[in-house]
Amino acid sequence: MIRHGGANRLQHPEFGPLELTLQSLDPPLPGRAVHDLIAYPAEPGAESEDRLRLLASWAATRTQPSLD
Repeated sequence: MIRHGGANRLQHPEFGPLELTLQSLDPPLPGRAVHDLIAYPAEPGAESEDRLRLLASWAATRTQPSLD
């Protein structure tokens, strides 16, 4: 079952305001196990979608510290 929550407004220090929608997936699992998958997508075509894509690109290209 997919549930939709309300809009969540976040203020990112670098990319500004993001308005994201809560979506929760509650799959039926055997043994009464309880697992939820929660996502916060932006509305397609909205300014928040552009900012979220930019944030993802920025995070993917950042230099990660080495484990050496």
